[in-house]
Amino acid sequence: MYAESAVTVRRPTDEDAQALAELIYRFYSLNEEFDPMWATSPNLRDLAADEARELVKTQGDLVLVAARDSKVVGYVRASAERNRLLRHGTVLNIKELYVKPEERRLGVATLLVERVLDEARKAGLRYVSVEFPSA
Repeated sequence: MYAESAVTVRRPTDEDAQALAELIYRFYSLNEEFDPMWATSPNLRDLAADEARELVKTQGDLVLVAARDSKVVGYVRASAERNRLLRHGTVLNIKELYVKPEERRLGVATLLVERVLDEARKAGLRYVSVEFPSA
């Protein structure tokens, strides 16, 4: 586990699935507000719940949650992507990062990104990139 200033960053558990689903829902809803290309599905809330359960169950992507007092307040999702054009071949791409508004500007996102970088180093990955909507 990774802890600093009462915030713990860790992999999500089954008990976190509902809170993670809410954060995924908020992430996509927020991006839809700023970029019409991110128009979400009408059943976004249900799909976010399915996605959260799948992410907790499979552990395929690197998904980490930030918790304060055992309440999930943010998450990050990254995936390793093979790029044969690069000498070291694989890039860890941060695809989603969301922190509840009341927890922003307190270092939560920084902790999440630092932990992603730690995980990349442990996996021997030398490159990390960030994906975000153009708007």
